[in-house]
Amino acid sequence: MKLELETYTPREAETITAVKQATVRNWRRAGHLPRQEGHARYNLADMLVMFVMGMLVSRGTTPDAAKEFAGYAARGIYQSTIWSTKAFSADVRSKAKEELGEISEEEAAHFKEQFGDEFRGEMFEKFRSQDIMIKAAEKMAGITGIKHPTWLIVWANGEIQFYYDEDISEETFFGNTVFDEYVQGPVMLFCLGALAQMVIDRLPRPAIRLAEGE
Repeated sequence: MKLELETYTPREAETITAVKQATVRNWRRAGHLPRQEGHARYNLADMLVMFVMGMLVSRGTTPDAAKEFAGYAARGIYQSTIWSTKAFSADVRSKAKEELGEISEEEAAHFKEQFGDEFRGEMFEKFRSQDIMIKAAEKMAGITGIKHPTWLIVWANGEIQFYYDEDISEETFFGNTVFDEYVQGPVMLFCLGALAQMVIDRLPRPAIRLAEGE
């Protein structure tokens, strides 16, 4: 299954990112965002960078500094976004169900072991089709095999670090904001799932669709 990103008008992008188009044009002229040729249209990847930059600048970060972190944060937010079925068009969801194929006895047994008496065939269909969509979206973005992060931290010295579910503990996460020597000053913390949900809730239509000809 081949996918592509939906595009949005400048007015739609302004609503989704909360960044005014006049600001986007200024950032382009200053080299903080890539220039666009012709009539402006934006996809999810474009808007996530704008979205992060807008948040950082509104909190006092300069555009020049914000652009250094925006790409990393945007990638992490994208990885969280594709875990929501709302990010995919109805055609993508239907195509994923077509590709499910037969359920093997081993797969069914695995799910029954996980969910016990709560297991239903519809649950299996939902999880499998979602997995198909996620893998296709990762392939489209060139991030296949890259672990899905939960948090992004920009430490006080400018170092960027992703955190994952298994890393979240008092000692390894919030604890080292107190004890680690390179944390001497403000720390920027991105909850990637929450930011992804903010973007999804603002989309006028799903961000990922079937590629033409699929």
